[in-house]
Amino acid sequence: MNWLDKLEARYGRWGMEGLMRHICLLMLVVFLLDYYNLLPYHMLYLNRTAIMHGQIWRLFTFLLIPASPDAFRLFFELSILVMCADGLESHWGTFKLTVYYLIGALLCIIASLFMPDIQLGSYFIYLSLFLGFATISPNSEILFMALIPIKIKYMAMLSVVVMVCQIILAPIHMKIAIVIAIGNYLLFFAGAAFSGAKRNYYQSIRSAEFSKACTKSNDYRHKCSVCGKTDVSDPNTLFRYCTCAQCGNNGVAFCDEHLKQHKSTTSGN
Repeated sequence: MNWLDKLEARYGRWGMEGLMRHICLLMLVVFLLDYYNLLPYHMLYLNRTAIMHGQIWRLFTFLLIPASPDAFRLFFELSILVMCADGLESHWGTFKLTVYYLIGALLCIIASLFMPDIQLGSYFIYLSLFLGFATISPNSEILFMALIPIKIKYMAMLSVVVMVCQIILAPIHMKIAIVIAIGNYLLFFAGAAFSGAKRNYYQSIRSAEFSKACTKSNDYRHKCSVCGKTDVSDPNTLFRYCTCAQCGNNGVAFCDEHLKQHKSTTSGN
């Protein structure tokens, strides 16, 4: 992405190293504040009506609301977020990850304009973070329930299915909001995803052509004239050619079993 490279060349020093680690720490603090009823989540969600009434902090605090309802799942959620952010930061660099996150936050704010009566949390921006990492590193594994290794691409596929169902079933304003909310993923990865799908398609065609060529190159050399066995279908079978008066000088191929039968028949004659 040339525009992103140009931004990095000019403003690269503004990248925030370890951004998600700091945010995850704040998410833990917010979880504890809500757990002890000191700062409930409903005061932090992104909500257009509340913002229009002066609750400007919601433009930032929605980013700190965890999706997990309990401490165990919160640990799992934060672990995945840190892994995804570290992976993207290693792949892109600090500045590009920061831009990705900030664009995601901005698009969530724009999406809230279409949902005046809906409270929007951090779900979509962290979903885009998760999908981004799954795109660049699909075979990475996480331990589900701290025990079961699962490739991240399968969890990403499940997340996409859930999101598509939400888009299909939701009213039109929600459809628009969901698409906008994951717009940073589409902006950064749609081209790469399309190119990857195209590359996989042509690779499958080449593989099919190669398999076909290999099949042709493996055409049999010997075939029993009685049972039809070949040196390809039965590589352990021995084949012999009979040049008796009945078979002629060019010879006829037989497997061992049918060569014996043939000889016994011709000798009887």
